[in-house]
Amino acid sequence: MKMSDFSVDRPVTILMMVLLVVVVGIVSLNRLPLDLFPDLDLPYVAVITNYEGVGPEEIENSITRPIEERVGTVDGVKDIYSMTSPGTSLVLIELDWSVDVDF
Repeated sequence: MKMSDFSVDRPVTILMMVLLVVVVGIVSLNRLPLDLFPDLDLPYVAVITNYEGVGPEEIENSITRPIEERVGTVDGVKDIYSMTSPGTSLVLIELDWSVDVDF
């Protein structure tokens, strides 16, 4: 008997076999050890500032740029990204891998 004929004649059996494979895969995935993944601290720091009721130009001039200027003087800063929207300032600082992020 061909596999296609068997599948058409017994769709519930095929469905149960597929569900069995999926369940065994999910259980196996949850039991996989994570020995090969190192502890990794990404060298990024985010500074998020909220200031309600203020436009983006004012936030950029009074909050975002001073934060960028102060953070830019720290040793190990690789790059600085910033985004300003009405009421919010986001400054993302990328550091070198050798810098302690907790510092």
